[in-house]
Amino acid sequence: MRRFIIDTDAASDDAVAMILALRDEGCTVEAITVCAGALPIEKGIVNARVAIEVAGRQQPPVYAGMTKPLWRKQITGESAHGEDGLSDIGLAKTSLPMGEGHAVDRIIELAKKYDDLEIITLGPMTNIAMAVMLDAQAMKRIKGIIAMGGQYRMPNPVTANAEYNIWVDAESCDIVLQSGIPVTFVPLDACYGVAEINRADREKLLSFGTRCGDFIVNANSKLLQFNIDFYGKDIISQPDPSAVACALCEGVVLESKTCTARCETKSEAGYGQIVYDFDSKEKHNVTLITKISGEKFKEYLLNTAAQQ
Repeated sequence: MRRFIIDTDAASDDAVAMILALRDEGCTVEAITVCAGALPIEKGIVNARVAIEVAGRQQPPVYAGMTKPLWRKQITGESAHGEDGLSDIGLAKTSLPMGEGHAVDRIIELAKKYDDLEIITLGPMTNIAMAVMLDAQAMKRIKGIIAMGGQYRMPNPVTANAEYNIWVDAESCDIVLQSGIPVTFVPLDACYGVAEINRADREKLLSFGTRCGDFIVNANSKLLQFNIDFYGKDIISQPDPSAVACALCEGVVLESKTCTARCETKSEAGYGQIVYDFDSKEKHNVTLITKISGEKFKEYLLNTAAQQ
């Protein structure tokens, strides 16, 4: 049984990702830690608890963490997810209590407690970087990080060089990359064209008559409209669920490469770009997922949603 922390900014696709992990019988989610990112943290901590209630299985505690990037101004993404992060249709309500204490402290405590702890990051790496700065030795005990973030060939970046999760707090990403913790990146472009919910998929999800199936479609209706308006694509993009699927579902990862990587923080033009050196003689600190199976991803998503 694998053991995880899920670190998230808890927008609509993050909620789907959390549901996949929470309903997967092959893992235990020890905690969900929330940071500011696509949403202000006050909204994220609500949505993380909503995802737990919708999943209806594990009930890990939710902890509030960093309220802004380490040194830069927060840039949110409500235009893609709605003001509440769940498409503004009344889903952002929960009765679950919060966990006591700060997310960063809890990450460090769990790192010290377990020898097999892994972290899935679905937003900026601010919480993880702060934990590294506070207790680098404890964080070196982390078995690995699976991160949705970064670019490889980048067809649709937030800038010409960078993906949103990394771009909003590149300093945090670079701190994590220098921490000694092995990082697996699921870059945005590996998800395009394959890890997407199209019209037929949405109809199937709604046909299940399950709370999860309905939630996945309805909570992402704002993201659907965003993709139609900005990219002309009638799909719900699912990068964060892709990261969970890559971590937990056999057969989703089709190709990967190892490399030495750093994140650009000094150049405004290149800020947030992850630079990969595949031929480096230094110890490789990153596994980069370059191709995933859309068939396996959808099978995993649909099977999870079909369960009562």
